[in-house]
Amino acid sequence: MATLWELMHDCIPDDHARQVTSRYYVDEVMTAPDPPAQVLDLGCGRGTSAALFRRHNPEVHWFGVDIRDSPEAGQRTRTARTDPVVHYDGIRLPFRSASLPLIYSHQVFEHVSHPRELLAEIHRVLRPRGLFIGSTSQFEPYHSFSLWNYTPYGFRVLAQDAGLHLEEIRPSLDGVALIMRTFHGRPPEYSRYWDEESPLNTDIDHWAAKNKRRPALVNLRKLTFCGQFAFRVRKP
Repeated sequence: MATLWELMHDCIPDDHARQVTSRYYVDEVMTAPDPPAQVLDLGCGRGTSAALFRRHNPEVHWFGVDIRDSPEAGQRTRTARTDPVVHYDGIRLPFRSASLPLIYSHQVFEHVSHPRELLAEIHRVLRPRGLFIGSTSQFEPYHSFSLWNYTPYGFRVLAQDAGLHLEEIRPSLDGVALIMRTFHGRPPEYSRYWDEESPLNTDIDHWAAKNKRRPALVNLRKLTFCGQFAFRVRKP
């Protein structure tokens, strides 16, 4: 039986083992040489990601897409309403083939009814060598019409089936923290764990220091138990 390491080692990074969010890849892409001038936020919700990209480039062309009855999209602020957002049917993206350099998706795919079909659409509309970055859930209780949780390997298989290549995957906060957050009624003190090491991840860091484990193996253990993970996917 193949282990998660055998299946995933080539896309588990060995530079550090900090927990991250999808913002990690926003910062990485937008500070790289020749950053993209436009980005599509897939499942844009309230449209708050526009500020993340404009922090790096105030002139970036940000636009969003979401389903018409998205509760989060209905909460867009007056400022966010100036950014273009189009509605779609949850599968077919209203963009030309090979037209987009970057697609961003923050905690959306656990809500997607037809993930295989939507990943195929992402492949269609991305330019060659274009990037799909974001995050999704592995161990997260039901929230806001969520449908699925993905193992890192399962997400990789779905991406590969769509003709996409998972280049890198990193752990976010641990699954125990997300489960306990829901169990206790989502108290605000749990929110800090998105920006600092969550409790189980802290225990894993202690285990790694005691046993002198390299970052890739620490990331492996955190990915095994993560509530959410962030990813960088490329169209060949």
